[in-house]
Amino acid sequence: MKKTLLLFTLLSAFTISTAQETGSRQRKNDILADPVLLIAVPMANISYERLLNENMGLGLNAMVTLSSDTENFKQFSPYFRYYLGKKYAAGFFLEGFVPVTMQQNEIYNYNYDDVTNTMSYRNKVVSNFTTVGIGFGIGGKWVIKNRLVLEASGGIARRIGDVDNDEVGPVTGKIMGGVGYRF
Repeated sequence: MKKTLLLFTLLSAFTISTAQETGSRQRKNDILADPVLLIAVPMANISYERLLNENMGLGLNAMVTLSSDTENFKQFSPYFRYYLGKKYAAGFFLEGFVPVTMQQNEIYNYNYDDVTNTMSYRNKVVSNFTTVGIGFGIGGKWVIKNRLVLEASGGIARRIGDVDNDEVGPVTGKIMGGVGYRF
C-alpha cells in the first residue's frame, strides 16, 4: 500500500509539474508579411523569426521584387534582435543585420554620329552583381492575444562588395510594416 501511494504521489507531482510547464510555455516562432509593399511596389517582404528567450531573437527577412517592369532586386537579411519591452519578445527592439543583395541592371549603349547628328542603338548589357553589407535597425513589435503580431521596423546598411558599379549605391536598407502570426 505504501508503494502504491508513493507511486501515485510521484505520478501526480509529475503530471502537475508538466501541466504547469505547458501552460506557461511561450510560442517561439513569428512569421510576418508586409501588405503595404506588396500593393505599392509590388515587392514580397516576408520575415521569419525564432525567439531565443524573452529578450532575443534570430531571423531572416526576404525582399523580392515581383514586377518585371522594375529592376530585378532580391535581398536576404539574417538578423539578431534584442527586445527592450516587458512582454515576451515584444516592444521596442534594436537589430543588427547582414543584407545579401542581388541585383540585375540593364545598361544600353548608343553610338552618336557627329556627321549625321543621329544616335543609334548598339547593344544592351545586363549587369548582375551581389553585395553583402552590415547594418543596424530599430523597431517595435506588438503581440495581441499571444497570436497576432504587428511590427513596424526599419534599418540601414553599408554595402561591401561590387559597389564600384555606377548603378549601385553604397547603402541599402530594409523596412517592415508587417502583420503576422506567432506559433
